[in-house]
Amino acid sequence: DDVGIPINYRHMEGFGVQAYSLINKSGKARLVKFHWKPTCGVKSMLEEEAIRIGGTNHSHATQDLYESIAAGNFPEWRLYIQTIDYDDQNNFDFEPLDTTIEWPEDVIPLQPVGRLVLNKNIDNFFAENEMLAFSMSLVPGIHYSDDKMLQARSFAYADTQRHRLGPNYLQLPVNAPKCPHHNNHHEGFMNFMHRDEEVNYFPSRYDPCRHAEKFPMPPNVLSGKRERCVIPKENHNFKHAGS
Repeated sequence: DDVGIPINYRHMEGFGVQAYSLINKSGKARLVKFHWKPTCGVKSMLEEEAIRIGGTNHSHATQDLYESIAAGNFPEWRLYIQTIDYDDQNNFDFEPLDTTIEWPEDVIPLQPVGRLVLNKNIDNFFAENEMLAFSMSLVPGIHYSDDKMLQARSFAYADTQRHRLGPNYLQLPVNAPKCPHHNNHHEGFMNFMHRDEEVNYFPSRYDPCRHAEKFPMPPNVLSGKRERCVIPKENHNFKHAGS
C-alpha cells in the first residue's frame, strides 16, 4: 500500500530495488534484497500537512535529522534481508529480478542481520557530503545478480563520479578505505597519493604482487532462447500494484 509522504528521514524505510547475490565461503549463491526499517516506526504526512510544511521549510527533513542527532536522539534502522535460492527463482508467480516488483514478505520473510545508528553530524558539509561518491563498491560475499539494470548501473555510477569529481575520486578521504589498500590506480588528474611503484599493470615479471584472498564465484549455467513476448506470469503484470 502507498504509505504517503514521509514526515522525515527518521521515520522512513529504505530498501534496494535491485536484487544482489549473496555468496558464502563454499560458493553457494542466493538472490538477496536489503531492507532498512526505522526503529521509531514509519510516519507519514497528509497532503495538507505536506503543503504547509514543505511550503515553509523545504529542508525540514534534513533539519529534523540534524537536530535529532545533535540532541543525542540518535536515529536507528534495523537491516533485514530477503533471500531466494537461485534454483527457485522461476518458481514464483512474479519475476524476482524485475526492479518494479517487491518480494512479498509473507512468502519470502525478512531476516534481521544488523543495524545502523547515526550518532554524529558531519563537520564539513562539502568535504563529507558533497564529495561522497556512491558507485557500487562491493565487499566480498556480495556480488551482482543477472539484473540488467544493476549491471548497467555498475559502470554508469562510476562513470558519473569520474565526470563529477575526477578520475581519482576514490582517493578523497570520504571515499577512501580506512585500512591500507593496494590497487593499480596510478596518476591521473588531481592525483594526490604518492606512489613509488613503476609498474601499474598486472601481471608483471618486474613487480610481482601478492593476491588478495580469493572468494568463490559460482558459475551460472543458462539455457533456452531469447525472444520478445508477453510475460506469462499474471501476478507479475496485474496483481502486484494493488497488493
